[in-house]
Amino acid sequence: MKKIETTIENLKKDIAAFYKPELQHFMVMNAVDLGEKIEVQWFFSNYAHPCETICFYALVSPETEIPSIRDIVESAWVAEAELVDLMNIKVENTQKGFVLEPDFESGPLRKKK
Repeated sequence: MKKIETTIENLKKDIAAFYKPELQHFMVMNAVDLGEKIEVQWFFSNYAHPCETICFYALVSPETEIPSIRDIVESAWVAEAELVDLMNIKVENTQKGFVLEPDFESGPLRKKK
């Protein structure tokens, strides 16, 4: 797997320069709670053999609003909505209540303090 570090400020520019729908498949978005920071990850796979996986990642504070990449990768809305519910992070133009009921415990996959 190839990991590419980016920043929230450069995320959309970096993914737009990289992503070619005929060459890559957006797989999933993930977030890893590191305590003081969250590592937000966007995974892509090349269609051509050997189907290399590419991960863009950014380290952010838990309060940071993550830009949506839906205007670049239409299917990203599903992964973005999952992380809003499961990790209690903020993603641009994404509301809670896609995976979990809106009144469910906020961010069940976040580390407990």
